[in-house]
Amino acid sequence: MDTHRLKYFLRIAEEGSISRAATVLGIAQPALSRQIRLLEEDLGITLFERTRRGVHLTEEGERLRSSTAAPLRQLELAVRYAGSPLARIERGLLFGMVPTAARVLAAPLLASLGAAFPNVHFHVAVAETDDLMQRMLKGAVDLAVVNPVSDDRLFYRNLVVEDLVLVGGPASDLSPASPVRFTDLAALSLVMPSAQTGIRNTLENTALRMKVAITARFSTDSLDVCKQLVEAGLGYAVLPPAACGAEVEAGRLRSAPICEPEINHQLGVGTTAALELPREFATKIGVVLREEVARLTKSGLWPARFASSPVWDPNIPEPQ
Repeated sequence: MDTHRLKYFLRIAEEGSISRAATVLGIAQPALSRQIRLLEEDLGITLFERTRRGVHLTEEGERLRSSTAAPLRQLELAVRYAGSPLARIERGLLFGMVPTAARVLAAPLLASLGAAFPNVHFHVAVAETDDLMQRMLKGAVDLAVVNPVSDDRLFYRNLVVEDLVLVGGPASDLSPASPVRFTDLAALSLVMPSAQTGIRNTLENTALRMKVAITARFSTDSLDVCKQLVEAGLGYAVLPPAACGAEVEAGRLRSAPICEPEINHQLGVGTTAALELPREFATKIGVVLREEVARLTKSGLWPARFASSPVWDPNIPEPQ
């Protein structure tokens, strides 16, 4: 099968429009439509439903996208770097991620990095920002996806902004159609992260501005334990949708937006001035990371807004 047709299919799925996809790809719309018809004939299925506003994936189309997007991305990266000296680098890379990001980002990112750098061995540490920051300062983590930090020993650049939602057990009355006011959180039994950065910091700062008192009935540094406590009906948690989407879809948890005010938090990539990686290698890692995050957010696999700032260079200090 012609992999170009699969790439065309994925682009149309991302854009939701054959005409927009044709513009991005730089080919004529009739030619693109013909390639998709040929792909549908080869597979014996219908991939898109045509509407007045564009196209939508059919059930079969959604299955094809979920099974081909990552392998094609890995193939593209392997080909891109095949002739580069970077592909011959043999070393280890110590990568860190906060738990809420690791759930959606770890597997696709490591697949992409593994395709681009086949001789690099990856170690992933999953911990909260405070812990990862200390590990970076000690040289036990090279770079990490963390919440914003104010330590001038670290470089940081934003990647995404995630809206936070209130999450309750299956017996709760939470609904996506019924936002919960932030001040109402004061009356709830809350399960909160132990770490003072990230979500807990966002909640406490917002509560201070709103002049309400919120307290943690339970604190834990484990995302899984947090969700288990919520599922058991012992409390409520504030989480990004990516951290609880599977459980909400399965009916094990329920969620609702938070309003008055809406709250969100940022995640970005951080490292130290003492990063011991070749500059070109470190920069390419940043490129692959941003491309993967952009793909995940655009496709909806990561319910977040991509921060389209310039390419991250760990050798150029970021303002804190």
